[in-house]
Amino acid sequence: MTEKKKKDGLSAGDHSVVIGGNVKRSNIVVGNNNVVSNQDINLSSSFRTINQFVDRHPDLQPSEKKDAKEDLKEIQAELEKPKPDENFLTRRFRNLQRMAPDIVEVAFETLKNPVSGVATVIQKIGQRMADEAGT
Repeated sequence: MTEKKKKDGLSAGDHSVVIGGNVKRSNIVVGNNNVVSNQDINLSSSFRTINQFVDRHPDLQPSEKKDAKEDLKEIQAELEKPKPDENFLTRRFRNLQRMAPDIVEVAFETLKNPVSGVATVIQKIGQRMADEAGT
C-alpha cells in the first residue's frame, strides 16, 4: 500500500478516507455497491398538524378524540421504525376511518406531502364553516 502525504501531516494509503472538521448528521459512504437509506425520520410536525385537526373536529366526542390521538401516536411510532408493519398500520387507519373518515384523508395527505396536508386541513375547515353558515 502506498502512503500519500496529506495536508497538516495526515497520511493515508490508497482507497483511504480522511475527514476533517465536523461531520455530525452527515452521510459518509465508502466502498462499492453501497445501499444508503435515511433512517432518521421525524414526523412530529406532520402529526402535530393531524392532531390539531382532530382537536378541532366538531363531530368527535372528547373520548373519541382521545382514542384517535392514541391511534395516531401508535401510527407515528410505527412509521418511524426502519421496517413499519403494514398490517398494524392498516388496522390503526381502519380504526380512524370508523371514527371519522376525514381524519384518515388529512393524515394521508399530510404524510404524503406536509404542505398539501395543511392545505387539505384548511379546505376541510373552510368547507365545514361554509356548511355551518348554510352557503
